[in-house]
Amino acid sequence: MPSSKRIEQRFAIRLGVLGCISAVALYAGALLLSGCTSPPSVVSGLFDTTRPKHLAHSPRRPPYETPKPPPVAEVREEAPQTDWLALLEQLPKEAAGGPDWVRALNEGLITPKPGLDSKAEEQPVLDLDVELVPRDLPDFKATYPHNAHTQMLGCANCHPAIFQMEKGADPITMEKIFAGEYCGRCHGKVAFDSATACPRCHLAMPR
Repeated sequence: MPSSKRIEQRFAIRLGVLGCISAVALYAGALLLSGCTSPPSVVSGLFDTTRPKHLAHSPRRPPYETPKPPPVAEVREEAPQTDWLALLEQLPKEAAGGPDWVRALNEGLITPKPGLDSKAEEQPVLDLDVELVPRDLPDFKATYPHNAHTQMLGCANCHPAIFQMEKGADPITMEKIFAGEYCGRCHGKVAFDSATACPRCHLAMPR
């Protein structure tokens, strides 16, 4: 025969089980009754009607558009590079080996333009020889021909920055020419060297 204490324990267990079953039944009934109404605070605590952020749908993709054709790249043809050194070698040479510009001009091998600017105008050729006679050495008279020079250079290249427009106004000496002044601004650099072509200026000297 079970003791009275054991019977009490079994009875308490049965009562606890019945209490849990009753509570669940009551809760389920409350859920059924509140199905068509706004959820009470008890239900809303368990069934949150808001959508979790991590479950929200991403925005829909924009409608498909036909891609635009790529822009057409404009390819410009490069002007062929001029081999100036090769052309320079084809010109006649003076005694020291440099180009003889006057001979090339007379033979029609070069046709100088009036200037770098495409709008530069041609200037008339000046057919004038200027004689420079040293005071004590008349045999060393030098002759400057404007004809050849004005076919290749504009007057403003020399006047008045290098030479004054008045005859005898410039104290020209060979020492200054060799130092790069007066005629030495070109001769010995791009034109024939004065030290190796004396008869080309001093016409009385034997060639």
